[in-house]
Amino acid sequence: MTPVWWLWIPITLFASGAQTIRNATQRHIQDEIGTMGATFIRFAFAIPFAAAWFALIFTLTGKPQLTFSSGYFAWLSLGAISQIVGTALMLKAMQGENFTLVTAYVKTEILQVAVFGLVFLGEPLGIPTILAVAIGTTAVLTLSFTHQDRHTVISKLISPGTMYGVASGAAFALSTVGFKGATIALSSNYLSAAALTVVLAQLLQTLFMSTHFAIYQKGLMTRILKNWKHSIFVGASGACASIGWFTAMAIEPIAHVRTFALIEVLMSYVVSRRFFRERLTPIQFLAVISLTLSVAMVTMHSAVD
Repeated sequence: MTPVWWLWIPITLFASGAQTIRNATQRHIQDEIGTMGATFIRFAFAIPFAAAWFALIFTLTGKPQLTFSSGYFAWLSLGAISQIVGTALMLKAMQGENFTLVTAYVKTEILQVAVFGLVFLGEPLGIPTILAVAIGTTAVLTLSFTHQDRHTVISKLISPGTMYGVASGAAFALSTVGFKGATIALSSNYLSAAALTVVLAQLLQTLFMSTHFAIYQKGLMTRILKNWKHSIFVGASGACASIGWFTAMAIEPIAHVRTFALIEVLMSYVVSRRFFRERLTPIQFLAVISLTLSVAMVTMHSAVD
């Protein structure tokens, strides 16, 4: 099955929206179940929804031809473990930091994922994509550092929130490369490969974290179950985001998908404004325009590839 070139765009928009909702809910519940608990619910409570999606794809497309190999499970493990680390670091960064700023820090991932995609998967970067990545990254950093004097900017660059956020971006970049490598290794049917990889990754992540809790944090599972409503909501939105990311990245080079996903920064502004009554300054407005430009550039470049 060969998808039309533009299909990855609405899929990425959907994934970005679902991820923004999930991140906001995880931040809300983090005080009650901790960073590791908020990380765990993203994976464990998403499994039923991801499995239902795979069952639907299986029904619609028939039995896929899957090629399981040691390479597939190596890519899958890299993606799953890196995603756990990235999620935990992101939530750690959100402790004491603005929701939008953390989103901006994490989105430095686009530079890192472009490099990792080139090194590990051999995905070439054309001049338009490199320029779009540079413009988009400059825009998100501008959004972070407006209203700061020179000394405050320097201190912010080395603050725990910034360091955790950028490190989270690096971990997510590795997970992106791992999951795309797994999807490619599994099947030429992009929908089936992406759907099954989501399920297997979340099973692996749940097993890994459950084992950790059983040994080191025995009371945490009880607190998680007490917050089952929030946990199910995080799981559902997280599954939607994962399905969207996996599918989009199976269709399109990961640098394109992740650059277009900078739209999530704008979505985080909507969330922050709704809850914190934030407003855009003129410099922030210009940064938003630049961000939109980078999204348009990578989209148009994809259309002519």
